[in-house]
Amino acid sequence: MRTPTGIFLFLLLSCSGKENNAKDIKVLARVGERTLTEESVVSFGASKVAPEQKTLVSIENWINQSLLLSEAKKEGFESDLTLIKKRDFYYDQLIVSSFIENHISSRVKVSKEDIRLYYKENKDGFIRSLDEVQIEQYIMKSEKEARKLTSSFESKKNTNTDGYSILSVNQKTIKKGVFSKNIDTELFNIRKRVVGPVFLGGNICVLKILNRYKKGSYRGLAEVHDEVYQRLYKTKTTIERGLLLDSLRKTVNIFINPEYQ
Repeated sequence: MRTPTGIFLFLLLSCSGKENNAKDIKVLARVGERTLTEESVVSFGASKVAPEQKTLVSIENWINQSLLLSEAKKEGFESDLTLIKKRDFYYDQLIVSSFIENHISSRVKVSKEDIRLYYKENKDGFIRSLDEVQIEQYIMKSEKEARKLTSSFESKKNTNTDGYSILSVNQKTIKKGVFSKNIDTELFNIRKRVVGPVFLGGNICVLKILNRYKKGSYRGLAEVHDEVYQRLYKTKTTIERGLLLDSLRKTVNIFINPEYQ
């Protein structure tokens, strides 16, 4: 169960409102008497921005949130019974979720053999429904740097990327049709080894092609390892949760109105 974002916002705003007199605490922002410190900052809606901008965006979002929260309190929303009930409900969920996670984490184990057997028995469930391409995505500092890296990759040399202004690199597998038609056409062109520069989500990128896979081929165990692990973990967690509830039901008297049995 996911922890509601509202709880984190509530807890952070509550904690950051207290003044800390310690001289080594770095204050990032203030709104009235409410203070945001470097120690308490989280990525307020900044998960999709560049790493070097996260703190700035988080501060701006925290200021906006604090202003709105202050105004809402002035208008009496802090005492709204419906909101209080929702808060208590989410808080109860958070407690239960933490308890279950703590109880189950030591009891649920997924071994490599479990994963191998599940893959073997369910291999037909891992057939590609579309053509796919495995790429390394390089997010570049500038279009000029992207062009230099693209040319280097196209030269078919074993390129050392240390000399380029690369912000981040990640590897992913892309299905045909995910990107725009122009990028898609280049990615699935069998003669292409690199595509770029291209603009994706506001970033300047170079896409290095590692492998291409045809529709109807099997996804390998290495590729689906994490997916299989999550499936098995979820199944085992559900079973363990059922066993926990069964044991708890034996320790307390439970009444259910006969009308609803």
